[in-house]
Amino acid sequence: MEDIYQNILLPVDGSQESINAFKQGIQQAKLWGSQVFLVHVLPKDDKGLYIEEQNSFLTALENYANKQGIHLHKEIVYGEPRTQIADKLIERWDIDLIIMGATGKSGLAKMLVGSVTSYILRHAKCDVIISR
Repeated sequence: MEDIYQNILLPVDGSQESINAFKQGIQQAKLWGSQVFLVHVLPKDDKGLYIEEQNSFLTALENYANKQGIHLHKEIVYGEPRTQIADKLIERWDIDLIIMGATGKSGLAKMLVGSVTSYILRHAKCDVIISR
């Protein structure tokens, strides 16, 4: 069952569900020998705000992955999370699997029962695993 998925996208937003999904994604990448792309998508109007916090968050996740023997590409991307994840990043990195949490950090997203996740499930042109 090796090489089932070669490029896995792990979007995170700081929520516990996204962190749990990230850890699940790292374990799957170990099993499959996949490349991992860690991304945190921020709205365009957040440029420069809390960038040090966001970098620290991604670095902590990268350190976790490294301890598991997984070296990953990490990046902060600005734009609309739904379209960045479901369209642009899939094409940019030739993603064949997304592993993400069911709901996000935003209170609004939780009220809408994972609106970003729901959009990605409907529009992504690759497989998607939703972690709870």
